[in-house]
Amino acid sequence: MGGLGAPEIILIIIAFGIMIIPPIWGYNAGLNRTIGPVAGLLLGLFLSVFGVIIVYCSKRVDEQKFYNFPNQSSADELKKYKQLLDSGAITEAEYQIQKAKILNSNRD
Repeated sequence: MGGLGAPEIILIIIAFGIMIIPPIWGYNAGLNRTIGPVAGLLLGLFLSVFGVIIVYCSKRVDEQKFYNFPNQSSADELKKYKQLLDSGAITEAEYQIQKAKILNSNRD
């Protein structure tokens, strides 16, 4: 009677599952955090659920913009609206509203 029976094998599988879940969870959580996936894996491995909690307490990675357009200067925006006004695409009132928005945004 020295072998492993079904209850022992089931307990080994459960124990292994409990040991492997936090590192995988930490890795996946670290993918979306500034801490990174490797640190998430290590925290999950060594600190278990507490490590995963630490990973979730770190800052999220901001979503990357699909397009990286350069910011236009206020002068460029005013020029664009002036061209629209001159071409008749917008009215004088619309131009003045946009001009006020642009000039007020520079004061901040």
